[in-house]
Amino acid sequence: MPRIDVAVGIVRDKDGRVLITRRKKNVHQGGLWEFPGGKFEQSETDVQALSRELLEELNIQPESSSPLIICNYNYPDLNVRLHIREVHRFLGEAVGSEGQALRWVSLDKLNSYEFPAANKPILSAIKLGRQYAIIGGNNIQQVLSGLQCVAQKGVTLVQIRVKDLSRREAEQLLGQIRLKCSELNLNYLLNSQIPAKRISGEGLHLVSTDLVTVSERPKGAGYVAASCHSLQELRKAESLALDFAVLSPVKQTSSHPGAKPLGWGQFKEWVAKVNIPVFALGGIKAQDFEQAISSGAQGISGIGLYK
Repeated sequence: MPRIDVAVGIVRDKDGRVLITRRKKNVHQGGLWEFPGGKFEQSETDVQALSRELLEELNIQPESSSPLIICNYNYPDLNVRLHIREVHRFLGEAVGSEGQALRWVSLDKLNSYEFPAANKPILSAIKLGRQYAIIGGNNIQQVLSGLQCVAQKGVTLVQIRVKDLSRREAEQLLGQIRLKCSELNLNYLLNSQIPAKRISGEGLHLVSTDLVTVSERPKGAGYVAASCHSLQELRKAESLALDFAVLSPVKQTSSHPGAKPLGWGQFKEWVAKVNIPVFALGGIKAQDFEQAISSGAQGISGIGLYK
């Protein structure tokens, strides 16, 4: 089956707003909004194709960009691979060179615009950020201190993973966590093993064993993510329309000394086969960030990483 490669740019302005353009009425899915880009020409890389397309379509020239996510779509007679890159700096002022409408939109307003259904993983990747902290602890004070620490490091997405708590202890903890996360403007997900009732809109992080029994995306949740250790589990997370996954262990880790690490090659291969943002976990250090991004990761995740 022939494959078409398409470069897509997530272009941000100095205020963090994202540039979107509107498809003309007379084309496939006309009238919907999308992120700018276009097909590769012969022998082009994703960087070259994106630079050419943005110059042709918008009269801007990317100076710096990085991979965000790769999405694959199979049609009856064609395979389309989208190479989405995040543009950090560009030269010029964006204009619709081909007569297309364009808008700069803040992240919290993106849901107000109608995009093709295939753009869902792209929208998730844009909003998530590049770091996912895991907060543990044996008592409330340790957890609250951990939240304060990650917020000071600029992290905005966290998983609360505390174990061996009674239901009463968990409920007390969550009351304070909700207040603290609101104060620090943190998006949080609760590990599914915490023995407490979630409130509507609260994030949920599924453990890998949950993927065996869950048949649909949990209702009433905010962000929903899953811990994965195989390509099969990643595909299950994708089929459930989860917002993202965490894949581990990428490297040797002291917490699971018997687990065979995937390595960056295996990580990259599996991530390229699913349309869902994936964070790298397991033995990850801050200096692994660039390697993770170049291997297709949404970003990096860990516990000790943020202490």
